[in-house]
Amino acid sequence: MSHTVTVTRTTTSTTTSAIILNTGYCKTAPGLLKIGEVVVGLIIFLMMYLYNDRFRLYAYTSTTSHFYLFMVVFACLVGSICLLLSCLFSLSTASIIAKTLYEFIFHGVAFLLYLVAMIFYFVNNKNTDQHPYSTVGALGVVITVLYLASTILAYRSYRGA
Repeated sequence: MSHTVTVTRTTTSTTTSAIILNTGYCKTAPGLLKIGEVVVGLIIFLMMYLYNDRFRLYAYTSTTSHFYLFMVVFACLVGSICLLLSCLFSLSTASIIAKTLYEFIFHGVAFLLYLVAMIFYFVNNKNTDQHPYSTVGALGVVITVLYLASTILAYRSYRGA
């Protein structure tokens, strides 16, 4: 006995203009580190910007270390914000970009820039215990450690571990 089977396939596609956030990325270690980098970097940036007159007022040292740290904070903050937003607004970016060499290089360079900036900052401000100096210095150490952890995680992800 032969049977005739008819298969009907229906495909429905919808487009939406809603913005979908990848909130699951915020719960991962790289996501938490990026959020920490952005928040701490923004706090350092705002403190250095808002206390700019106080940084000049307590001019025990040259302002070169302040300018260098300010530029490092700004550059790394912009890069981290771009990485965080791209991972939040794209479901595929968070999994793809972690496997590329870009994230490892970015976090490695940011770590080295912060490390040099903080050494330069502490050497030039060792005789000060003023509030803006000590707070920016402590937060600078925190963000340097955050970038080091991100570099290690990015390297492991790139190598497939």
